Amino acid sequence: MRIRILREQYCAKCKIKAPRSTGVRLLLEAVEKTPHRVLDFGCSTWRNSKYLENLGAFVVRVDTLPNTRPDIVAYPTHMPIRQKAFDIALFTHIFMFLQSKQEWPQVANELVRISKGYVVVETYRVKHKEALTYEPKEIENLFRNNHIKILRKYIRQDLQVFVISTIFIN
Repeated sequence: MRIRILREQYCAKCKIKAPRSTGVRLLLEAVEKTPHRVLDFGCSTWRNSKYLENLGAFVVRVDTLPNTRPDIVAYPTHMPIRQKAFDIALFTHIFMFLQSKQEWPQVANELVRISKGYVVVETYRVKHKEALTYEPKEIENLFRNNHIKILRKYIRQDLQVFVISTIFIN
């Protein structure tokens, strides 16, 4: 499984020491109050979960790999979570680890399905032969094409972050 290979070679060696990600910072700038119910998918160090829990949020951790000790083990195309169960869905550094880009629209739909407020997507260009390659516009267009409102975005050559509102979805 691509996720396992890349997690062992990428995430396990992560040197990031910041208490929360850029996506969480942008989210907190965009919303009026700290979200109550948060789904955190990815980032096996769970730094965003810990940060939001310290602000009073109830966080459910989800990952495809059980050794990261998530609350729920699931693949992002089919999450065993009821519709609109969370205020926020964080999707941190996962798109480039999926099996193929053909899964991206289904994952975007799942994130919108489970969130009743916002989705935060962070992607990072991984320099590994097994990583999916993409242009930042591909991620942005994935959400624009699904008629989802992008509230904030932060784009660098190696990092792309989107804060998306699902409130306007019918």
